[in-house]
Amino acid sequence: MESIIKSIVVTGASSGIGLSICKLFLKRGYVVFGTVRKKNQSSNLKKLLGDNFFPLVLDVRDKKAISESVLTVKKHLGHNSLTALINNAGIAILGPIEFLDPAVFQRQIETNLIGTLNCTQAFLPLLKAKKNTTRPTNGRIINISSALGGKIGYPFYGAYCSSKHAIEGFSEALRRELTIHKVFVSIIAPGAIQTPIWDKAENDILINKYEGTVYESAYKKMVSDMKKLGANGLQPETVAKKVIQAVETQKPKLRYTFINELSLNLLYFAPRRLLDRLITKYLGLTGKKIEKYFD
Repeated sequence: MESIIKSIVVTGASSGIGLSICKLFLKRGYVVFGTVRKKNQSSNLKKLLGDNFFPLVLDVRDKKAISESVLTVKKHLGHNSLTALINNAGIAILGPIEFLDPAVFQRQIETNLIGTLNCTQAFLPLLKAKKNTTRPTNGRIINISSALGGKIGYPFYGAYCSSKHAIEGFSEALRRELTIHKVFVSIIAPGAIQTPIWDKAENDILINKYEGTVYESAYKKMVSDMKKLGANGLQPETVAKKVIQAVETQKPKLRYTFINELSLNLLYFAPRRLLDRLITKYLGLTGKKIEKYFD
């Protein structure tokens, strides 16, 4: 009899949350397949994570590469089903929507949302329980969203928030559809986190990029806040532990968060005009300081 394999696929495995997920699941005896975009990342991760880690070189926007990776995973699994798919890959490119290059906006939607769709469609057949096997259980899909970005639109995060709002709706619809296959879908929604996504974002935002525009002061304040959040946010390992809960518990939650639920609900259900006033006043977007641009 072939041994039963517990296994996961993690997208965006090279750093941050994805890398932490790989490490913790490997410690728990899982076979882990992690996606990376570059071959050198592949070899480095293999050395770091060991024999039960299998790198998959792909961009989540590349359906052909994803299909090839599915065959690789299927070959390793043999008679087993895939235990879980963790859609973690994501990018953050910040800037005022008025000036944001549509191609940049599109790239973020394609990575964070369409990439999640691509991987979900490709790996779903492996998550379904196989008949007449020693392991009849169905798999899990875990989508990484954002506690605030998934529910509240914040200035200069327009593309990021758009993608995460979409992930929330996508996950809810998917969860209800996949009831027929008994494949459960959970959202992991962390707040600010210590992750290289913000280092990469900083390379794209260029603090002086919007000098001379009405957004200059507010944009610089946002960049300063972003750096503080990146330095003082949640540890990626904390998020990875929630992912383990979502995969292993018999009755997973619909949505896992890391901020007090009462505080979150106050934000989620606060009058939108009140949030408008608070956020725009905080960033200096109320209009009082920008009259000089229209003189």
